[in-house]
Amino acid sequence: MAALLLAAGWAGAAWGQAGTHTLSAGPAYTGKEAKDVPQFPRIDVVVRLRDGAGVPQPLRAADLKLYSGNTELGAANSVRSFAEAGYGVKSILALDMSGSMKGGPLAAIRSTIARFVDQARDQDRVEVLTFANDTQVEVPFGADKATLAQRLQQVNSRGTETHLYDGLMDALAQLEGAPPVCRRLTVISDGHDEGSQHTIDDVIRTAVAAKVPIDSIGMTRSHPEYLEFLARISQATGGSYAQAQSPQELDGLIEQGIQAMRATPVAAFKVNGLASDGKPHTLDLRWQPEKLTVAVQVQVPLIASPWAIWGWVLAGCFVLGAVLLVVSRRRAQREAVAAVEPPRRAPTPQFVEPPAPVEPNRAVFAAAEGNKPAQATPPARAYVPTAIEAERPAEPRARAKTRMAAFFDPAQNLPKLEAIAGPVAGQSFAVSGELLIGALEGNDLAISDDPTLSGFHARVRLADQVLTIEDTRSTNGTFVNGVRLGQDRKLLKPGDEIRVGRSVFRVRSG
Repeated sequence: MAALLLAAGWAGAAWGQAGTHTLSAGPAYTGKEAKDVPQFPRIDVVVRLRDGAGVPQPLRAADLKLYSGNTELGAANSVRSFAEAGYGVKSILALDMSGSMKGGPLAAIRSTIARFVDQARDQDRVEVLTFANDTQVEVPFGADKATLAQRLQQVNSRGTETHLYDGLMDALAQLEGAPPVCRRLTVISDGHDEGSQHTIDDVIRTAVAAKVPIDSIGMTRSHPEYLEFLARISQATGGSYAQAQSPQELDGLIEQGIQAMRATPVAAFKVNGLASDGKPHTLDLRWQPEKLTVAVQVQVPLIASPWAIWGWVLAGCFVLGAVLLVVSRRRAQREAVAAVEPPRRAPTPQFVEPPAPVEPNRAVFAAAEGNKPAQATPPARAYVPTAIEAERPAEPRARAKTRMAAFFDPAQNLPKLEAIAGPVAGQSFAVSGELLIGALEGNDLAISDDPTLSGFHARVRLADQVLTIEDTRSTNGTFVNGVRLGQDRKLLKPGDEIRVGRSVFRVRSG
């Protein structure tokens, strides 16, 4: 359940403010996180625009651009919600279980949170941690929903002190460097710390360095002055703070937080001019209406350039040529020796006579039995094959059929996908590099009116004059000539038929 208790929404890795608006951005996804998300040079950036009161504002794709220094890399081509993008969040829920939370506050926490356990998605990871005199992990990451719901009903208040800051430091240590990129920490407490070895400054410094926002909800029946410590932590770390005056208000804050998180905008970019060198890059995200700029950390995957690929190809050809040269020289030497020596004559098959049978003593047989013994029949002559016949190889097996690649010269016969069925029937789409097919606007070929098509369904790619297709973990699969694709890419040739959702395309050369 991603960011279970957001009271006001998303806080990114970077912030910018101008005029009456505040812009936050981060994290950024480049396709390294999962196979079914857009691959570099496509970049997804989580972004949030708020007004002066902290209320989220809608965003238009045309108003967002990415820069590297003063160089524009590209404008956003779509904006969708975090829920639609399908990314996961790793979140820790820290609950105050000291004696001050006993009774009504604890009952409100149990009943309210348990109702929202079922809203967790498969890609989200949630841990429940409680603190009082000590810190305990009640439900670890990876626990199923039933275990999470049951354990929340069993937690009870304990101890006489509240080690609030120690509990938050323990939670931050578990989120350090943990994938996926999005991480959140939410705390419900009265804000009163007693006996912690760490200070509030330790918590703020650690959370800011790890880029983990801390959301907090304050609940108290006697000492509201301690709630200002929760507000300070959330403000300093880019999180949100709210006070719940009643169980019903706590219920509403949690529901608002979940909806705000799921509605967080994710802007999709296709950048040009950013090297795929496997290194982190700091880019600038700009909101055009007020020229508001915020820094975004992007981890670019390492992708070999075409020149490097050709270099490896040439090196492989050189090694292969050297091997063939050595083999040809050895064959020439054997042929030269054979030309000088006389040819060997195959030996003639030999028939070996069996040993002569031993003649029985006729006198002894006659005396003992009174008649002549029968003459033994000599065995037939055994056939002994020659050495050449004995070493004759077995009949060769039939070779398996190999699928040959079709080569498309971009200068002469650029491949095309001709739609012969489906919502875009009658249209033709040229493939000059990469063609991403899906239902969302971020695709090169977006078919939004097909409910059987996944958001990012399949990828067709032309590289080194070879056309391939791969399925990007779609729900209903990708088919070539009626056969569903697995996880590997498949070669395409003119005449092949591709089916994605309700659309059927035929491959043609230009």
